[in-house]
Amino acid sequence: MHSLQQSENSNDVPVVLALVTAMLFWGASWISGKIIADMAPAKLTVFYRLALATVSMLPILFFVHKLKLVKLRFSQPAMLWSLPAGLLLAGYNQLFFLGLHDGLPGKGGMLVTTINPIMTFALAAIFNQQKFRPLQLVGMLLGLTGGMMMIEIWHFDHQQVFASGNLFFILAALSWAFLTLVSQRGTQFADFMTFSALMYLWASILSYIFAVEHSPLSSISHYPALYWQHMLFLSVIVVSIATSVFFLANQKIGPSRSSSFIFVVPVTAMGLSVWYFDETIPLSVAFGGAFALAAVYLINTSKQ
Repeated sequence: MHSLQQSENSNDVPVVLALVTAMLFWGASWISGKIIADMAPAKLTVFYRLALATVSMLPILFFVHKLKLVKLRFSQPAMLWSLPAGLLLAGYNQLFFLGLHDGLPGKGGMLVTTINPIMTFALAAIFNQQKFRPLQLVGMLLGLTGGMMMIEIWHFDHQQVFASGNLFFILAALSWAFLTLVSQRGTQFADFMTFSALMYLWASILSYIFAVEHSPLSSISHYPALYWQHMLFLSVIVVSIATSVFFLANQKIGPSRSSSFIFVVPVTAMGLSVWYFDETIPLSVAFGGAFALAAVYLINTSKQ
């Protein structure tokens, strides 16, 4: 039994390394998001991001198939599962930006990434009847504590914490938790890359409905080159590649373990903000980041 567990852990190593790299890119996306946040309406940015991700998946799928890196497969149930996945992905993006507008200023991303793994654990326990080891539960508590320290929850009074705008962040985290479980089911009927492409397509269509008031196709030339440079990074690297890797990990190691790595995202974002924006990080926030990383280790360790 012990040797089998060791073998499974060794097989997980490439997936875990790829997932950690993907989380680093997710953290870097906060920098790009800050830079272009005021350059275009949020609904338009969401549509451009998802549409470019969908288009960029086509050459990626072609080369992956040509080089035989991934065995592409697809069956009809995958299409059925990709539709709710796309709706949840589009809903997550819309709710996240609504939260940024009305919720805790500057702390929204950390709030979402803190409660996201908690909600995924809860949904996995309810719908998948998954049982968790004591260390995993300790890790989730440690991750929640670290997240609260990183957003410096003690600086906000109860009216700010329970403001209506923050409900958007909670709903965004809940939609991503459901998306994690739905994508795990969907990738049983298709490879993770084909399923991701279908999911991005449905999300793009729904996001276009939200953005149509801004004439997304005719207003492309209205935005500077800097906007499109960061948009390419946010769509091709962060969504097409990094997010697809997340769904690969979700398929291989399960929704609870893959979601736990989201605790890495705010830590990466903090480090890059110090480097790029010359921000200073309070000691309490740094400790919160250390707790978040410790949470990832505890949740994924095989030790009892």
